[in-house]
Amino acid sequence: MGVCALLLLFALHIHSWSVYGLFVAMYLVLRWPTHPMYPTTAYDSLALAVLLLDQKANCCYTNSHFCILASLPQEDVLGDGWLAAIHPEDQASVLAAQINLQQGFSCTIEFRIQDLSGHICWVSCLMQVVTGFSNVAYQVILFDFSAFKQPLSEAAALLCEQKQKRADLESIFNSSKDPIAVLDLQFNFSFFNQAYAKLFFSLYGIVLEINDCFLLCEFNSPDDRSNLITFWGRALQGESFSAQSELYGESFSEVSDSQGKRAALAVFDMSFNPHFNDAGDQIGAVSVLHDVTLASKTKLALLRSEELFKAATQSSLSAIYVLEVIKDESWNVKNFQIIDVNPKGFDYFDIKKQNASGLLLMDALNRINSSHLYPMFCDVFLNKKTIMSEEFSLNPFFYGSWFNYQIVAVSNGVVFTITDVSQRKKSDLAIAAYSDLQKAILDSAGSAIIVTDLNNTIRLFNRAAENMLGYQADELIAKEKPALFHQSAAVADLLADFCREIGEEPNAYFDAFAQQAKRYIQRDWIYQHRDGHSFPVELTMNVVRDLRGEITGYMGIANDISIRKLAEIKLQQSESRTSAILGSLHDSVLMMGFDGVIRDANPAALRLFAFDQLKGRSLSALFPRLGEINSKRGVAKELFVRLGVDTRRVSEVVAVNKYGDEMVMDMALAVVEVEGERVYIATLHDLTQHKLDEKKMQDTIEELESLQASLSASHEQLSCANSELSRLAHMDGLTGLANRRLFDQTLAQEWARSARSGAYLALVMLDVDYFKRYNDHFGHQAGDECLKQVSAALASALHRPGDFVARYGGEEFVLVLPNTDQDGAIQVVEVVLNQIRNLKIIHESSDAAKVVTMSAGIAVMLPLLGVDSYCLVEAADQALYQAKHLGRNRYFVAGSKV
Repeated sequence: MGVCALLLLFALHIHSWSVYGLFVAMYLVLRWPTHPMYPTTAYDSLALAVLLLDQKANCCYTNSHFCILASLPQEDVLGDGWLAAIHPEDQASVLAAQINLQQGFSCTIEFRIQDLSGHICWVSCLMQVVTGFSNVAYQVILFDFSAFKQPLSEAAALLCEQKQKRADLESIFNSSKDPIAVLDLQFNFSFFNQAYAKLFFSLYGIVLEINDCFLLCEFNSPDDRSNLITFWGRALQGESFSAQSELYGESFSEVSDSQGKRAALAVFDMSFNPHFNDAGDQIGAVSVLHDVTLASKTKLALLRSEELFKAATQSSLSAIYVLEVIKDESWNVKNFQIIDVNPKGFDYFDIKKQNASGLLLMDALNRINSSHLYPMFCDVFLNKKTIMSEEFSLNPFFYGSWFNYQIVAVSNGVVFTITDVSQRKKSDLAIAAYSDLQKAILDSAGSAIIVTDLNNTIRLFNRAAENMLGYQADELIAKEKPALFHQSAAVADLLADFCREIGEEPNAYFDAFAQQAKRYIQRDWIYQHRDGHSFPVELTMNVVRDLRGEITGYMGIANDISIRKLAEIKLQQSESRTSAILGSLHDSVLMMGFDGVIRDANPAALRLFAFDQLKGRSLSALFPRLGEINSKRGVAKELFVRLGVDTRRVSEVVAVNKYGDEMVMDMALAVVEVEGERVYIATLHDLTQHKLDEKKMQDTIEELESLQASLSASHEQLSCANSELSRLAHMDGLTGLANRRLFDQTLAQEWARSARSGAYLALVMLDVDYFKRYNDHFGHQAGDECLKQVSAALASALHRPGDFVARYGGEEFVLVLPNTDQDGAIQVVEVVLNQIRNLKIIHESSDAAKVVTMSAGIAVMLPLLGVDSYCLVEAADQALYQAKHLGRNRYFVAGSKV
């Protein structure tokens, strides 16, 4: 190196630049370091997979172990081929590690290698930087730890699955309506669902939290706490059991039933079971509650009902038989046998108690000569219905009597009831003898008379009632109750007033008219006519008694008081107006008796005389100049004589106010009758500004007359404008027909009218066939002219006043045909379609015909109140669609087969 340096100095000294450059090159060659090749022999037999990468991270060497892991030949691994063996989901992390490696940072990562068969193995990879070699920049060593990774993955998957199962189980429990809870061995809540938490809050006001101790919950219901602690304790000791228990709760602790027992808030079927872990050790207890409150109440009600039924049948004066059906091998009814009978039944069939059970029906009917009744039993059982028959008895033991036979179907037989109606029948026959006279008398009555039995079923309905309510007697007698006439919403208010009046609480069993009849009360009620309108009546209720004085029904006598009520309303309005007028009058008005004492005064009089109150004062106090009047009778008359005032004219008088100031005024006097007493009404008018006021009044009158004339002219113009606006708002501007808005109003009105009358309503939707082609061919102006001609033809085809046509939109039209069935609607549509064809408007681009035609959809319904009328429009629109689908130039009826 020293020699080279001397040679460089020599070359520089002799100024030979070529020699100098030669020596510099030699110096650099001698100084440039040499890099050996990376030795790979040690990796060939190594058990670990090894990759050697160059500066571009391309593989320049791999041992056989990596080729085995990737199932790739060595030539496919070299270059960037080794990246193809990495699992697609891990390639991003490997590329990120390469970037860190190229920046000089060694790193360790885990990723998956996937071979061609899809087999996956997990490797731990150490990536290091290698220096000092010309062909290798990075060393990658891979360790296969799949044998360790798989158990961890399986454990993680199992843990995830268990968590999901637990979440699903908790979701199921929380969605359950049955309360569910789990306690550990220390009585702490380890789980409860929402239903259990809601139950505890509603019963005891307790807000439960996980790990709360059940023993520390404040129940405020000792019985509930004691029972539940006992149940939980048994379960925590390993016992499984179920029990039905009542829970009283906090708010119902003082409520008692009709027998003095404390009433339970809820009844539950409770199940308690031990809770074990996977090892089989008990770690707590589980409780599931099922609410059976309603079922319990139903069971008690059923038992009570059965007891009442048994008591009623045993004490009944009617003969009651429970019969069980007997069937043959083909399951046909063969006979019936008696399985139960009440005491009265032994007498009718003349059988003894020990012989009653098992007696066949045919044998029993033969005993009383009533075998003709047997087919009725079969009919009732087979058709599950009820038959009542009233017959003259052929029973030899009760000959000459009348009996009511009632046969009711039950699940496995029938119940046969026999009631002696001889007395009633004789009474009915006796009454029938006078029925014509009675009917004539009742029909001649001007008041509506309605008689019911004790069950409120109508027995009599006279002609005045028919006229008043719009029903015929034969429609109601023995079929309806008077509640039919009390459907108005105002009846509820009247009923509440009546209950308050008699001190009763209204409920489902309260019969206001029976209570009114028993008290002989006359009240105002509301009746509803058959057509739906309501009107007030004065209803007098009485009980109907038989010859023995027993109540057999109720009679109501009703008089229409609509006129009277209207008069009362007018009177109230009149009194209200009078009070308002008197209060607003500027003139003073005094009302006084013949004794000269003021009975009342309006506000203007109080202001005029400066008094806070004039009632009770003597009239002479306002006219002190008249002197003393000693007469005790006719004081007012003498006073008015002295004043020169009478009822025939207005007179000027001088009065004084509270402060003694004199006032000149006009007085007008009148004598009227108020509440049966004759009194004086004096009207006083202050004349201080009389002349000025008179002039102003005259000017005002003239101004008002001028204003009235102007207003009349303006009103007439406005009325004409409003009429024109209303017509334009409901008229289609092009065709002159009704528009969509008027159609919607008309359809709603006709739907409601048809629903009330029960008549058919037909709707027809029509569409001009291929009208777009007509517009495209002839132009929109010609299309408008076409629509005008079609509209005129449609309007001329309808002849009934109630028929209605409107433009529905574009080339669509609609017909509303009230009181029209399907045949009538078809006739109208055929006429309409023929008239459109007869217009012979050329339409060469139509596929239906060479002239303009229309398609029609027909829908006919019986409207119902509460149902949207638009369903009729939808049906007609669907029918129109079918008519177009079938080729146009035709009609289709909704509901017909295509």
